[in-house]
Amino acid sequence: MSRHKTTGKRRRATLAAIDTAALQSLLPPQYRLEFNEEARIMNILRVDAPQLLAQPQFTENEWCVLLVLFASYPHYAPYETLLACLTLLPVAECRKRIQQAQQAGSQALSRELKPVYRALSGVRAKLDDAVPYLKISFIRDTGYSLIFSETNNAFTTQ
Repeated sequence: MSRHKTTGKRRRATLAAIDTAALQSLLPPQYRLEFNEEARIMNILRVDAPQLLAQPQFTENEWCVLLVLFASYPHYAPYETLLACLTLLPVAECRKRIQQAQQAGSQALSRELKPVYRALSGVRAKLDDAVPYLKISFIRDTGYSLIFSETNNAFTTQ
């Protein structure tokens, strides 16, 4: 996997935290991911017969959430980490806000996490088009995780 020049310290740190070896395990051996931070594009390449398979472009919020999910893989991305990347608040402050919202009830939690839900919706749609076997799994009361779905492995048929 390749990394291109990044613009912000926080995004640069998130991009650097991505375990490329772990992510490569999500792909067949002949495929590779490349991240273009400036254009917020994820390239899916076939390396054995050079070919660009997909090139989804993400909004700024979607890109931020996508990077956090990739950096968290193979583990999950907690709500507070996802919210922190979108609001630029410290993770500890986001954790506190989420705990208060959880105590106030499900509607309060939904309001607090609305920016996360919106960004995840866009990321899911773009991943579904570009790499249908990569899915975002919901972990109740905790966060989200990237998973491999063999039932939708479109690359094996290409």
